[in-house]
Amino acid sequence: MSESISCRSCGGQDLDDLGPCPPFAASSTAILGTSGRLLRCANCALGQRDPIPDAASLIAMYRDTPVEDMAYRFEDNAAWVRARKTMLERHNPARDLDVLDVGCHTGIFLAALPATWRRYGIESARAPVGVASQRHGVTIISERLENTGSEWTQRFDAVTMFDVIEHLPNPAAGIAQAARLLKPGGTLLLSSGDLDAWTWRWLGSGHWYLQTPQHLSVISKRFLQHVANENMLKLMEVQTIPHRLARRRERWSEAIKAIYWGLRQRSGPYRIPHHLMQSLPGLTELRHMRSVPWTMSLQDHCLAVYGR
Repeated sequence: MSESISCRSCGGQDLDDLGPCPPFAASSTAILGTSGRLLRCANCALGQRDPIPDAASLIAMYRDTPVEDMAYRFEDNAAWVRARKTMLERHNPARDLDVLDVGCHTGIFLAALPATWRRYGIESARAPVGVASQRHGVTIISERLENTGSEWTQRFDAVTMFDVIEHLPNPAAGIAQAARLLKPGGTLLLSSGDLDAWTWRWLGSGHWYLQTPQHLSVISKRFLQHVANENMLKLMEVQTIPHRLARRRERWSEAIKAIYWGLRQRSGPYRIPHHLMQSLPGLTELRHMRSVPWTMSLQDHCLAVYGR
């Protein structure tokens, strides 16, 4: 338990210490120091890294993000594919809708929406902004969500936040700010790591998602419902998704690696299946693993849909 640290979302004092986060890459460690520990608030259920980089350091890192970072193909990104399907089910593609993507990067998601829908974005990375606006016709309205002007309040039919929430020190405030931009009857969709997923329950604070120094927060369904209650939003749906779509064989391989790494981090009776797995034909290479596997095709993310 941590008694001296308050929850960054609700201010609660009852935080469970889930253990140390996996180490950063050497370059990140030199800049940011320790990878910290993962804490979970007993009141709102937000998972939060502590300590985290200061705001100025984070802003500088995001502004310098190159175009090639997060350069996913649309059809490989589970959140984009599911979100487009959800939006098309809720909104008539022939209507003139205003859609805002928070953290739009180069605008790939917006470019995949119906041509009749008007595309807006919030993005702080300098190079991707040019691609979004020039190649995909995205109107950038702000560099950061919290700096968005009042003229955009209740302006959008849909607001999306893909892999943004984990970058926010206070995700509840970010969701509230995004909801402010929705028209009555609008839809807010967000995706991020899911603390309820089996890989998170198995790997805990050692999950691969926390090897990225900018990942500060981890959400769960209970946290999402807490935010809905606090902001008069309706949590309409929470879908369990992977970060990246992949074939069954790759998912199976990643699941084996995740199970093995979790066993390896434990002691006592867990050592028996740990040694057994690495001695099985076809699995002997497991013994050479040196860090938590990046199991991006497993169901360790969620897509949440809020209604206003």
